[in-house]
Parts: sequence; structure tokens; C-alpha cells
Amino acid sequence: MARTWMMGAGLLSLLAVLIQSQVASPQGMPELPLVVREGGWARYQAVSSEGPTRFVVKVGAPGQHQGKQGRWFDMEIEVPATGRITLQFLVAGERFGAGNVLLMRAALPGGKPREVAGPLPDELKTRRDGRFLQKTTETLAGRTLEVSEYSYSGGITAEWSASVPGLGLVRMSGESPFQLVDFGVGGDPWKERVHPAPAARK
Repeated sequence: MARTWMMGAGLLSLLAVLIQSQVASPQGMPELPLVVREGGWARYQAVSSEGPTRFVVKVGAPGQHQGKQGRWFDMEIEVPATGRITLQFLVAGERFGAGNVLLMRAALPGGKPREVAGPLPDELKTRRDGRFLQKTTETLAGRTLEVSEYSYSGGITAEWSASVPGLGLVRMSGESPFQLVDFGVGGDPWKERVHPAPAARK
């Protein structure tokens, strides 16, 4: 059991990259806000030297911690030979910055959530400079999205869309790249769906 929890803790590195990519510049550059849509979810695939990893981000219910209001966001991550580990974040404010995470819980398959003390290192609570690059349209999961692209220090680029529930992320580059596979509201976010091809332009 202890070894399995260590595996789950190792997945926090992925969380760190997600948080860093969401932080906007203190000089007033565009921020990447959360997309709060009741029952909304987004499924991603990350690529690393150990192979692909799938994870789902779901929009949860409102909550509070030590008198502060927030909203729960759940991240379910597939771990080989273990199952799906769930990380729950109570986030205050409109963006998924490290300083806005009020509380974090983790749960192993079939287990109850356990509170994680101090999961985020102090260096992640410093804002990172971000720069808007361009706005494009893209067809993904059978739908046309308006996508905004931003660059961050360290050679990271992040693409964001207001159509994608949760983090709003479409894809991100860097040491732990990932991209959106599917998204929706309600239903089973892990179920593979067949999306119709976009209609040809006349």
C-alpha cells in the first residue's frame, strides 16, 4: 500500500506542470481561467518516456475550507497495475493557480479520499510570465473550437479554449506534453465515443 501511495505522489509532477502552465503574467497578460460547467469533463492523453497516460478532469461541486469558498475539480489518472487514482482540488478564484488551491485530497481505487498536506512546493506559487501568441480555430472531438495559444518561460506553450470544461486546456508542450482527446457534459468521460466528421465547406 505504501508503495502504491508513492506512485500516486509521483504523479504530482504532472500536476505541477499543469499548474505552472495556467499562471498568467503579473504585468497584465491574458490569464487562462477555469471553465466552470456543471457536470463538465475533459479527457487528455499525456506522453512521457514511460509511455502514454490518460487522465480526466471533471468539474465538481462548490465547497469551502477554513471559511474560504471554492469549487472542487477532480483529476482521475490511469496508473498501470493500480487503476485510476483520483486527485481532488478545492480551488478558489477563477484560475487554477497554485496559490488558489485551498485543499487537496487523493484516493486510490476503491478507497476513500485522504487529505494531502502541503502538496505544492513554494516555487510553484510564484507567477510565471506568459505571452499571448495567436487565436485559431480547430476541430476536435467533432466540434469546432476557438483556441488561444500562449507561451511561457522554459519553452512551454499552452492552448486554451472556453469550450473545454475544467482547465480549458486543449494541449500543452514541454517535458510532459499532453493533448485533449474528448470533452463533454454528463455521461462517462472514460467512454470512447465516435464523433461525426465535420461537414465539408461548400
